Amino acid sequence: MTGSVNDNIRSKLAGVSINQPGDRVTQEVRNNLIFLFAGGAGEPASPAYSLTLSVYSRDLSLLLVQNATNDKSGQPTAGSMRMTGSYTLTRLSDGKVVGTGTRIVTADYDAPRQRYAVLRAQRDANNRAARELAESLNLSVAQDLSKI
Repeated sequence: MTGSVNDNIRSKLAGVSINQPGDRVTQEVRNNLIFLFAGGAGEPASPAYSLTLSVYSRDLSLLLVQNATNDKSGQPTAGSMRMTGSYTLTRLSDGKVVGTGTRIVTADYDAPRQRYAVLRAQRDANNRAARELAESLNLSVAQDLSKI
């Protein structure tokens, strides 16, 4: 019985289309969601549900650690990327909203002294947060679909 429920939810997830993103961060989350929803099969040809997704990412400088040479440059040495994703799930056959939600994830990173290394660490943290947010949204949407 449990297997049939899981198969039912998987087939519903595979029938969800996701709106086009307006920025790189939302695109990362969207790409991960498409993979999770369809198991790598891509977007549905004839979707039954539409997911409107909005993602907001914020970089937080968290910690200033002074090194042994008593560096007082004031540069942050650690950070955290906080990513918030909100969604609305709509059934296309009748336009009924069947689920809404917001999920928040964070990804920490070290901020070395070299500027390029900091940019790369921030990008990596953003990518990790996008994957984690997509996994969290996948579970939330699956819960919404299980109630239908």
